[in-house]
Amino acid sequence: MEYEFLFVVEGISVDDDQAVGIVFDQFDGLLTRHRDRHLLDVAETGADAIEAAHRIVARLRRALPGLRIIRLDPELVGVGDIAERTERSRQNVLQWVGGERRGDQPFPEPEGSVGRSQVWRWAEVNQWLNLIDVGDGSSAPLREEALLIDLMLPQWQRDLDEGLPLVKILCAQDEWRAERTAVMQTLEHALGQPETVRTMCALPWSEPDRLTVVCAVVQDRLSAVLDQIAPDDASALLAVRGEDTTLHLLGVASRALPHAVPVSELGLGSGATVGDLLLVLSSRSVAPTTPLALA
Repeated sequence: MEYEFLFVVEGISVDDDQAVGIVFDQFDGLLTRHRDRHLLDVAETGADAIEAAHRIVARLRRALPGLRIIRLDPELVGVGDIAERTERSRQNVLQWVGGERRGDQPFPEPEGSVGRSQVWRWAEVNQWLNLIDVGDGSSAPLREEALLIDLMLPQWQRDLDEGLPLVKILCAQDEWRAERTAVMQTLEHALGQPETVRTMCALPWSEPDRLTVVCAVVQDRLSAVLDQIAPDDASALLAVRGEDTTLHLLGVASRALPHAVPVSELGLGSGATVGDLLLVLSSRSVAPTTPLALA
């Protein structure tokens, strides 16, 4: 799904033709200045708004090293703004707000007030308008998602400044939840070790600044691991603890990548498990930096 983001940024300017060109050519985006603030309007795909933000931040910082993303702009709108964007009358909008129309779909709660007028986040208003076929069809982070993105932005950018990939850890909530949590805790400790980082960086990732880690248990089928890798993430890291609780980090791919070894060449079929893979690798001479194609 595609999400639109309006970031408040520093480090680039509308007066910088090169930066403006990169934003337009590589991101189909728009850099504008409103009073003393620069606003960057871009879009990105993801399973949810957090994943899309994660991806676009890495891409933007790679293309524009001097860019600093401060926060998301809440894009607050009043009744007049909504009327203008929807080409409806103010009276029509006030009827929506008051619940006189579409009472089965309550209008979003206001974000606050400016003077004596209420204001709303445009993303939430537009989501409501889309339900009644009046919105523009786009999606943007809602209040809770936007707050989480704003919270994570400093850490994401610190990691990129230090040459580390942005790590997204996937930990399924199922009957093996306790075991997966143990894997995740071991992984978080390992990520602080230089040797682990070197191993990660040596693997051929489809997106060098982003890394998806799937926390697995030996009982997981490889097909289930594959299902957790987003379509746009061709590669990921499989983290699993062996019988001796040693953490194993395996580069995996959802499709053929250069130098990737299909698991079928290791004698593993469609019903193979992560445990089967560990067992085979223990007796095969496959380099640790070789990605394993699960598909």
